[in-house]
Amino acid sequence: MENNSKGLVSIVLPIYNGEKYMRQSIESVINQTYMNWELIIIDDCSTDSTPDIAKEYANQDERIKYYRNETNLKLPRGLNRGFSLSKGEYLTWTSDDNLYLPIAIERMVSTIVTEKADFVFATCDVINENNEVVEIIKAPKDYKDAVIGWNFVGACFMYTRTVYETIGEYDTNKFLVEDYDYWLRIFSRFCVANIQDVLYQYRWHDGALTSTEKKDRINSMCEKVLWDNIGNYNNLSLKQKYYLYSHLHRLRQSKEDKKERNKYKLKLSILNKYYLIFYNTPHRIQSVFTRKK
Repeated sequence: MENNSKGLVSIVLPIYNGEKYMRQSIESVINQTYMNWELIIIDDCSTDSTPDIAKEYANQDERIKYYRNETNLKLPRGLNRGFSLSKGEYLTWTSDDNLYLPIAIERMVSTIVTEKADFVFATCDVINENNEVVEIIKAPKDYKDAVIGWNFVGACFMYTRTVYETIGEYDTNKFLVEDYDYWLRIFSRFCVANIQDVLYQYRWHDGALTSTEKKDRINSMCEKVLWDNIGNYNNLSLKQKYYLYSHLHRLRQSKEDKKERNKYKLKLSILNKYYLIFYNTPHRIQSVFTRKK
């Protein structure tokens, strides 16, 4: 890494036919209080006005670079190409229909530095097509345990180049859940920090990638991702096992084919009892005594 990349944040923006919202997304990067960034736009063979809009911004700001794929690569490969072109000390990616709050990049860089973290993620508002907040993506207090069975990282995150060089690329076989797979790999090896404040707006609409795919397919991929990564977590605690099997059970329960036997039901019922006796009840009692003091 070159010396002039010290403190540089590389933001990859993979895009396909994003003309509707991409100006807002790019402007949210330009309006950051943290100025030392590069925006790498990876156009995945768009057929609308995406190339013209991207080139317009690239011509106006030398920090913005535009690249067009020769063939449609899909998201994981597009991300991998973008990061292979990056020069930053810190890395992240965003989407054409999502928005950073102005202080987002500055807060994440500051948190990585002050907390000596390798990966940081923040709370996100979920907005609709009218920019109305309809939901919030926020991590629980025990996020380091809960990640085993729950993808709450959201779309506002940042990691160091060390993470990228160690973990490697996004798995192209994990399309639709490539992010969760990556987070699980990071959590198992690096120091992670969370920012509870809202720093990002994630737009949910009919054209969003995950809203257009069958839920069963995503659930099956999530199940595979969990089993592929669980070996990286040695000696799971009771709480981690509870989160893992709760999530696996939920993924199976939500399948459209209800005739398929949920093989996680018995394991979860046993863990439920142990979790209640050895963790949940003692912690509730402790919280009651704490309030009385």
